Amino acid sequence: MPLNHILKNKLLLQKNFHVQEESMNDWPFWMFEENIKIVNSIIEEENKNQKAQEKEQQKSMPNFDPNSIMRDASNIGSNLPNIPKF
Repeated sequence: MPLNHILKNKLLLQKNFHVQEESMNDWPFWMFEENIKIVNSIIEEENKNQKAQEKEQQKSMPNFDPNSIMRDASNIGSNLPNIPKF
């Protein structure tokens, strides 16, 4: 369908930037195209920033070692005073 891309872009503007379809219908086509270019660049920039933040979070998280939990659990008992057994 040849108009799919136009409809998709209208829906994108409505969803993300709350632009009314009636107002978009009044725009000249060049203005519609320019707004779509701007929207696409904003979305790309947001996605790039989000990926960069995810990479930073992954770098800041220490590597998880399940064996360390078992070692720590066995050390807990040695740190407690003698508990009488019943």
